[in-house]
Amino acid sequence: MNKEISNTINPKLFKRKILELVYTKRELEAEKNKSLEYKKNTIKPKLETDLLKIDDIIREYGLSRKTIDRMRERGLKTSQSSPRGTVWIIRKDLENFIKKDRYGR
Repeated sequence: MNKEISNTINPKLFKRKILELVYTKRELEAEKNKSLEYKKNTIKPKLETDLLKIDDIIREYGLSRKTIDRMRERGLKTSQSSPRGTVWIIRKDLENFIKKDRYGR
């Protein structure tokens, strides 16, 4: 009888291991989804007609908020529905302004 007990798996231990596996699987699925979302955002094509917020420009172009404000003062085209509303800038306008500023055209 002792041999039979030692050969069988403890049901509580078995259940605990199954629950650990399920938890690990969920964590891996969540990590996979994060990774796929990150890939979608980085591979997304950048069109000339994209509307960018100030935060997007800071992240993508590495410009500071103060630099962007100075560019707006010097004539960068922006769109803002209200004084406290979001500032939108078209990617093509931004890139043309940067080129013009860089080469003095």
